[in-house]
Amino acid sequence: MNRRLFLGALAAGGVGTVAGCLSGFADDMTMVSAAPARVSDEAAAEAGYEYQGTIKRVETQQVGGEDVELTSYNSVYDRAIDLPAERFGEQPVRAGAFGVLSTPQITVGGEEFNPVSEPSDKVLVERVQNRYDGLSIERAVGGRALETLGERFPVESAEGTATLDGEYDVDVSLDIIRDEHEDDPLVIVAVYPTEEVLQGESEQGRIDTLVRGLEQYDDLEVEIVETEEADG
Repeated sequence: MNRRLFLGALAAGGVGTVAGCLSGFADDMTMVSAAPARVSDEAAAEAGYEYQGTIKRVETQQVGGEDVELTSYNSVYDRAIDLPAERFGEQPVRAGAFGVLSTPQITVGGEEFNPVSEPSDKVLVERVQNRYDGLSIERAVGGRALETLGERFPVESAEGTATLDGEYDVDVSLDIIRDEHEDDPLVIVAVYPTEEVLQGESEQGRIDTLVRGLEQYDDLEVEIVETEEADG
């Protein structure tokens, strides 16, 4: 089982090509990079989630008639959860997944581009194909707001069904944050079993701890576990 790529499909699906201001030149190539984001070690430990590393995605796009190299960062976490043994067996299943994607902002020739804001929540979640397959969003369940990175971010929540680890059908909760921090668009997605599956327990508090524990700045230390390169 590949435990590193919770949001890899999200970045690879074109969400990592984003919007704002350009800077830097090298060999006639304009280069722009987001600041990496991750959860503090203390918050991850409190929530019981394990850091699986950060995927660095570098891709080349033509924007406003210029070749632009864009670098995005996608930090991934998951957690082993005790699920009902009669359905899922005796062993804990890595059923909680959390990812934070930071992307650079780009403005060229007076045009602004921000693909992070364009896909629907359903499209974003359907790209999360590593741990949960066949995701089907059935209903919105409201939202909430969380303080993190010195700002207040809205959380959109929904519930649906999915296949866990390619084997188990499970009811899941979905949380999505799409916002900006210091001009870098952020996408935060969490997928985890519903309270009904967890027999009255709630995973949402752990997710809130992860969100509140986010860090993002240029020199933030992350463990790059994979570098993806793409053209267009």
